[in-house]
Amino acid sequence: MRAMLAAFREHIPEVSFTLLYQFRDRTLRLRFREPVEALPIVLPKTSYLRGALYTILKAVGVDERRILPPELQRIMAAYARTDLVVSAPGGPYFGDIYAHHELIHWWYVLLARLFKKPLFLYATSAGPFNIRWLNAIRRRLYSTFNCLVTREELSARYIEDLIGAPGSVEVTADSAIQAELEPYPRSAWFSGERRSLVERRLVAVSLNDFRYPTSKNPAKEKRHYNAVMVETLTHLAAYGDVHFMFLPQLYGRVHSDAAYLLSMAKQLPPEASWEIVDATLDSDTQRRLFAMCDLHIASRYHPAIFGNTAFVPGICIYYEHKALGFMQQLGLERYAFDINRVEVAPLCQALDEIIERHDALVAHLRERVPVLRERARRTTGLALRLLRAGGAA
Repeated sequence: MRAMLAAFREHIPEVSFTLLYQFRDRTLRLRFREPVEALPIVLPKTSYLRGALYTILKAVGVDERRILPPELQRIMAAYARTDLVVSAPGGPYFGDIYAHHELIHWWYVLLARLFKKPLFLYATSAGPFNIRWLNAIRRRLYSTFNCLVTREELSARYIEDLIGAPGSVEVTADSAIQAELEPYPRSAWFSGERRSLVERRLVAVSLNDFRYPTSKNPAKEKRHYNAVMVETLTHLAAYGDVHFMFLPQLYGRVHSDAAYLLSMAKQLPPEASWEIVDATLDSDTQRRLFAMCDLHIASRYHPAIFGNTAFVPGICIYYEHKALGFMQQLGLERYAFDINRVEVAPLCQALDEIIERHDALVAHLRERVPVLRERARRTTGLALRLLRAGGAA
């Protein structure tokens, strides 16, 4: 999101944004450099029932906003004044894994058409699409986009197969890749009594507290995954000069993974060196910390991007195809592992290989990432072209 907003502002200095965000924790606020009005879409069911009635009336030409609660009135006002509606990076993610709230996101797509606004899919991921009754809705509403752009090839194929239109989706790269950030200075992070850690091999760790929602025995699967990850980290710790930096990815009163990371770290050998990074740090600071490290372990999507785009090699343990697609774009799918089939030996072998081939892998990333960066920036160019055409795409 930060990279997308910055890219738009680079080309349109006077731009302003309305961000529709899905935080269950109402106390959380994102801070941006750009002018952003943030409006929540986690609303009571009664609000959406009134929204459904409004939609019916709007479809027959009656704009009766007085029936809406104030929060939806503000959203409709934003649609009325906007020049471009963007389905933005990171979500909404249309596909079976998020089917329980997918219809809400499709409603916000439909609103763009009701207000006759150009509609752009900004390098998201999508799919898989195996729910038949929902696919009828998906096909209809994907056709309302003026331009479809995904961040990896797997999602593009899912959409094209769904709508029966090969070649209709442009593939670029994840929005975050547009941004370049300098590594955080080790001497600033490890100061005072921690100064000796400057010379250690730093490993950025982002573990997903994965619940195995489609498994017949999720508790067993989760115990196996946790045990594998602890043993893998223990293997790395045996190198002797390693310091683990556990970086939380969820923060707030409703969702937080800091306690989970702490529980995993405490299972490491007593002599292992580690820390839990402050969960309140923003994404830019986290990216700089990833860039400060020597290698990374990521079982979440964006940490894999943060590490690799900072030229820090590592392994990616993916639970959705979007992360596998990213590793394929890098030509490093050798270091991508399905979270449903993780085992200690392959993970440790991959990490040993990364340590042995570290300089060659860094050189590979320095060659490949700029190519993806240009592809990511192309997304903004396509959106600007649509904006200037007024939706005639």
